[in-house]
Amino acid sequence: MRRVLFFINPLLMDRRGRRAAVARAAGFLRAQGCEVETQDTLSARSAGEQAQQAVADGFDTIFVCGGDGTIFQVIQGVAGSEAALGVIPFGTGNVLAQNLRLPRDPMAALLAQKDAPAVSIPLGKVVCKTPGHLKDKNWYFTIAAGMGVHAALMNLAPTGTGKRVGGALAYYTGGIQLLVQHPVEPFDLEVTTTAGEVRRWRANEAIAVRVPAINLWRPGGDLVKPELRLASVRETTRLGLAHATWHAIVTGRNLNHSAGGDSRLPYARFDDAGVVVCRPTPDFAYRSPLLVEADGEVIGTERATITIAQRRLRLLWPGFRDS
Repeated sequence: MRRVLFFINPLLMDRRGRRAAVARAAGFLRAQGCEVETQDTLSARSAGEQAQQAVADGFDTIFVCGGDGTIFQVIQGVAGSEAALGVIPFGTGNVLAQNLRLPRDPMAALLAQKDAPAVSIPLGKVVCKTPGHLKDKNWYFTIAAGMGVHAALMNLAPTGTGKRVGGALAYYTGGIQLLVQHPVEPFDLEVTTTAGEVRRWRANEAIAVRVPAINLWRPGGDLVKPELRLASVRETTRLGLAHATWHAIVTGRNLNHSAGGDSRLPYARFDDAGVVVCRPTPDFAYRSPLLVEADGEVIGTERATITIAQRRLRLLWPGFRDS
């Protein structure tokens, strides 16, 4: 760790003391002999370009001072480089920080990562139709990507205002609201499992996960393995989707183990996958766009191909044990 850049999401700095905390962290590293700079992200979409420029300028370590959305945007510019990525968690969910077992206190998080190994992890990749781009665009992710009502939940507050004001409660309140009001519409799902088997079914939810835990939900992904942990819910009613969501988060019951393979009850299904393809169901009259999300950010519409990328990320990971 020689040249360090602290990337700051200015939208998350309005709470008292956060900028001062970043300044203290930067000062600590300077006292350790590091060359340190701080930089605000100019916008969500520019963060990747700024990170790419930082790598080109010779920064070997980038600390993202923000939430999972900021990390997602920065990863677009860091993926495949030799720069190490660290996290100072200032977001709402802080899912990546949760899985790395990082403290919420900024200085404690820095100290935990200062001498941590930079673990090379395979990134997830989404190829989808993205507004403003003539061709399908590639996006890299570390947490999860998919299609369904959960993607609409991520679209509730695209500016981030609702998340900053309501915090995690905004997600739970919004999720209940969506289950009541948002159209529960199907899409076609094609999955190539890690065993090479191709399976197809119609679904209302599909989330390809890379991490073991997403807050209270425990999908069982693995950041080190080059595979996706796909959770899906087959086509069902609004009540059925609520039933499957409840059991996935609260009881842990799912179609694979608790309900039995032939159960007609709408439980979540889990598959270890290499490729996941989501497409609109032919001749279905959609009332709202099919949205694609990755790491909590809505990135596209209509269709998505989710795989493991060839590009990797060097992630500062305290306490990492290579099993």
